[in-house]
This record gives sequence, C-alpha cells and structure tokens, in this order.
Amino acid sequence: MTKFMVGRQPIFDARLAVVGYELLFRDDQARPCGDAMTANVLVHSCLDLGLNTLVGDKLAFVNTTRSYLVGENEIPFPPRQTVVDILEDVPRDSEVIAGCRRLAQNGYTLAADGRFQQGVDPLLELVSMIKVDVFGLEARELPSAVMYCSAYGVKLVAKRVETRDQLRACQRLGFDLFQGYLLSRPETVEGQSLNPSKLACLRILDKLCDPATSAEQIEDIVKTDAALSYRFLRMAGAGAARGLSRRLSSVREGVVLIGHRRLRAWVMLMLLSENYQSGCEEQLVIAMTRAKMAENIAAKLQPALADRGFTVGLISGLDMLLALPMAEVVAQLSLTPDVEEAVLQGTGALGDILADVRAWEVGDNRAVRCGLAMDDVASTYVHALRWATETTGALEAAS
Repeated sequence: MTKFMVGRQPIFDARLAVVGYELLFRDDQARPCGDAMTANVLVHSCLDLGLNTLVGDKLAFVNTTRSYLVGENEIPFPPRQTVVDILEDVPRDSEVIAGCRRLAQNGYTLAADGRFQQGVDPLLELVSMIKVDVFGLEARELPSAVMYCSAYGVKLVAKRVETRDQLRACQRLGFDLFQGYLLSRPETVEGQSLNPSKLACLRILDKLCDPATSAEQIEDIVKTDAALSYRFLRMAGAGAARGLSRRLSSVREGVVLIGHRRLRAWVMLMLLSENYQSGCEEQLVIAMTRAKMAENIAAKLQPALADRGFTVGLISGLDMLLALPMAEVVAQLSLTPDVEEAVLQGTGALGDILADVRAWEVGDNRAVRCGLAMDDVASTYVHALRWATETTGALEAAS
C-alpha cells in the first residue's frame, strides 16, 4: 500500500461559480517524465480516489503530453466530463493535429495555451478553450491577446489570475473562465493505493493482444492480484467505462463491462504510473486466501455463486489493505445487494460462506453455517492458502 497525492485547482465562470478542476501531479519524492505524470494523475484520480470524489459533476481538466494526443497512450476518462489540456510545449505537427481532431470527434473538449504568434495556429482551430497566462503578460498586452484568441470563436480562460486588478481587467475584456491564486490555490488530496503487480499487468496486456481472449481468461489473471481486482471493480461500478453505471456481483462482470479496449488503456497507464513498491505481503496473502477459499466453498455448494464468492472474500480483506473502515470501502464500489449485505451484515448464502471463512482463519471450526462438511471446508482452505501464497510470492518476485 502506497500513499499518493493528487492536486486540484478550481476553474470559475464569470459569476465565480466553479465549473471544473484542473488535476495536477503531486509527489514530494519524484519528478517523472510528463507521460508518467499524466498517467499518475489519471490512475489515482479515477481508480483510487474516484473521479466523482475529486470533481463531482464538474469538468476535469487533464494536462496531456504528445503521446496522449497522438494515441500512443489513451485518456480513458468519460469524454463529456473531460477537458484535454494541451501543454504549451507540445509541437503542432501533423500527427498532433490529427490526434486532436480525433479526440474532439470522440467528444473530448480541447484546451490549449495561446501562443499569440503571427499567422494561423492549426491547433487553435480545433480547441474549444484557449488559456491566456494573465500573469505572464503586461496589462497593455492583454487586449491584443484577447483579440487574437477571440478570432477563433472559443471560450477564453484567464489563468494565473493573482490580483484583483487582473481579475477586473479580464472580466471587462470578456474572459469566460478564470483560474489563479487570487480565486483559489491548488488543494492537495491524499489517499492510499494498492499497487498492482507489474507481472499481472504484463500478462493481461499479452492476453489482450489476442482478439480471441475471453473475459474469463482476463478474469483469471485479474483475480491473482488484489489491487487489480479492486481497481477494476471500482472503475466498472463507478461508470468509468463508457459512461455506464450499474451494480456488480463479481470481478468478471467488471471485466465485461469495462471492455478489452478500456482495460488495455488502464493497464498501460498503471504500468506507466506506478513504482510497484511492495505492500504488506502477509495482508495480501490473507485477503487472497479469503477470496479463493470463499470461491471454493461457493463452487462446491452453488457453482453459480463462485464468482461472487471470490468477490465477497476479496472485499472483506480490503479494509486492512487500504486502512479504511469496511463501510467506506464498500461505499466506493457499486455492488449488488447480496454481495454488499454479505460483506457488511453477513447475511444470505454469501454471508454464511464468508462467516465460515473468517471462523476458519481464527481456528474456530465448531460450526459451519454454509452447510458444507468440515473436511471439505478444511480442503478449501488448504487449496486457497497454497494458491494465495504461490500467487502472491510470484507477483512479489516479479515486481
């Protein structure tokens, strides 16, 4: 488990109501390349914190480098809520222009810094917003900058507004949006993330290269890594894939809902953004053993419950991995009632299975609620422990 930070700075309209937030890379220890910084912001914002937690129903402004514009890396945020903020040093070559055109056609809003150069900037003909660095201009230069940008028929964003005189001048000149220290300084949001195994991510990418790969095959790999299982459940349930929102009962449903293309995009971003520091191996083994044991018991009792059994067992161990109350963990997911009630209240067939798994962990084998014979419960535990230990050990060694 690793601590992470994401910055956000609000962007206001002319009435000084918040319309969106610029999401910013924050890390006291490292300063990776621009591609990795964008990946870090995307992964932690959507998969760990949840986009709704950071921006609600407002726009998310994401700084992007060339690789995201030309399609080498994808931006898997929902298009209607995302502003692709093109960094000033991105070259205006033909590949970038074509990539920006594709992003705009796919529903993304584009924003770019105005360079105020002579002649036509082909990129500014594609964007919906132009940002003007107010702090970097003399007061006498501001009207001509506004005139230059207004010719493109876009919204004007005054950035780095740091004095009231600057704000009033920008309001008089007709700016639409405002951002800067005068209005609000960036806020740093902290959280704890589970780092997925590099090996598991690479195995998924390898499988996704084969169009014949099934959701079941992907699920088999995802289920070997607690971090991947949690992230994909959260992403799918929150509607990060294709703007959908539904309740989930298993990891497989999450994989199906996200789809191969989105899975590939997110896995590549995780590989780019994470440092793969190892978490607490013992806690990982406990969580994975619990998940596999619950799956094995469910498979013996009601095979149709096997997938949900794994999910219930996994989620029941996330509170210790994430250092959060279980109610808070469940609130971050979108689970079917039977799965949610099994984890929080211990009710239903899944609740009985989870109760027996927990009892076996602490050596209480006096009663079996689920109805399985004691010898069978014992065998499911031995199999689950062996699987979890081997799986976790292999992932740790490869990371």
